[in-house]
Parts: sequence; C-alpha cells; structure tokens
Amino acid sequence: MLLKLIRLRLIYGRDFFLYALAVNGISYYVFDLWSMSSIALLIWFKLLASVAGLYFHQRRKVHLIFFFMNNGLGKFSLLLSTAIIDLGIWLFGFYLFFY
Repeated sequence: MLLKLIRLRLIYGRDFFLYALAVNGISYYVFDLWSMSSIALLIWFKLLASVAGLYFHQRRKVHLIFFFMNNGLGKFSLLLSTAIIDLGIWLFGFYLFFY
C-alpha cells in the first residue's frame, strides 16, 4: 500500500519536476557566479518560482484530482509531497555541487 501511494505521488509530480529542474539549474548557475552573496536572492527566487509552478501545475492537473482522491490522496497531500521532494532535490544539489 505504501509503495502504491509513493508511486501515485511521483506520477502526480512527474511533469512538475521538469520545471523544477530548470529552476534548480538557474539557481545553481547564479550561485556558482555570485557565491554566498546571492543566497538570499536564491531562496526568494526558489520560493516564488515553486509557488507559481505548483499553482499552475495544480490548475493543469485539476481534471485528474479525483483519480488521486479515489486512491486515498488529497490535494494538500499531493502538493505537500511534491514541494518537499522539490526542496529536497534543490538542497541536495547545493550539497552535491558546492560542498
């Protein structure tokens, strides 16, 4: 059952992660250019870009939300898991590339 819920969350967020990968790449590039002086800017950029991306992602997936609800996942749960995975990938990328 747990594997099914994880797989459904990944199916929901799959196309959002392409957008998140582009945002992450931009933030890694800016951090590489400006180093620690850009960290406040990058945090705000990531926050605003993620909120906007999740909003448009949710609007695009509104016709599929009933499928996920019938399988035991609510809208908040899907958005929260997508945002947490996105933030985890962003932080892991900083750790991997710069430390």
